[in-house]
Amino acid sequence: MAEHSSDSRSLNDLEGFRSTFIELAEESRRELFIFSESLAHPLYHHRAVAEALSAFARSSRFAVVRILVRDTEPMLRRFHRLRELTQRLSSRIELRRIQATVDTPDWEFAIADGRRVLFCDDRQQWRGVYRPDDPARAAKLGDTFRQDWSLATADPNLRRLQL
Repeated sequence: MAEHSSDSRSLNDLEGFRSTFIELAEESRRELFIFSESLAHPLYHHRAVAEALSAFARSSRFAVVRILVRDTEPMLRRFHRLRELTQRLSSRIELRRIQATVDTPDWEFAIADGRRVLFCDDRQQWRGVYRPDDPARAAKLGDTFRQDWSLATADPNLRRLQL
């Protein structure tokens, strides 16, 4: 474990979020939950981000990735690496769409192993914070995630067509 693990890190741009997300995925062991508006193409479509998620999902038979998205339409309009990844690793990575009637927060986050938190409160400017060791915040966000997960559904439009 790195020495800086208890330090919060402010993030102020896309590249900072990208490298921190990759770090989060690389350091995760059991579970990774992502709560997002639409899996923003500039962040989640990036090859290194998709590779880090793929490596985590394949790292152990116990590894779980769950992704909640409000709007899947952007993923349907153009190629998205995470869409392809969720199709290829469907037993390890599950993506669900939040129901329109569910009142969900406007921020985005990723939590890992019940303690690491990557939080974005401004998607336009890519501002937020990474807390590598904040079990209290992770538990609070995890509760929000699990509540919305239970009400979310798989988007049939994102399934791979079987020929």
